[in-house]
Amino acid sequence: MLTLNSSVPAPEIKKRQSYPFMDMRVGDSFLLTDPRIVRNARSAAWMFGKRHQGVRFSCRRVEGGWRLWRVA
Repeated sequence: MLTLNSSVPAPEIKKRQSYPFMDMRVGDSFLLTDPRIVRNARSAAWMFGKRHQGVRFSCRRVEGGWRLWRVA
């Protein structure tokens, strides 16, 4: 049998990181300074490119972090 509790608060919802891929034109880029976010951003860019035919991105290490460019 299950016991109902009315005084237990729900956990906070984690915010998802969103990237401006839809707004980017070829040649646009943004800087990533947190190394933990770079892997997620690269993966998200790759998935975005798979869903939107012909869209490609490139990520390179630059002074101050990593920069992600839209290249096609």
